[in-house]
Amino acid sequence: MKTNYARCTREIKSRIAMARAAFNKKKTLFRSKVDLNLRKKLVKCYIWSLTLLGAETWTLGEAEHKYLESFQMRC
Repeated sequence: MKTNYARCTREIKSRIAMARAAFNKKKTLFRSKVDLNLRKKLVKCYIWSLTLLGAETWTLGEAEHKYLESFQMRC
């Protein structure tokens, strides 16, 4: 969903919210004593694929880039 100014802020925020909900469902798995490399692969596969679905069509500004970067650091 783009606005009149070709911004995708709503879409990015909704994708981050969906990924955050998925992360919270599996929080015990991601914070357990499972191997770190396995946890990284699970986050990349399970969370980032959900977050970046349709990212090819997004117009990223500085604010949108900050949203994605802060979510990445949170994970």
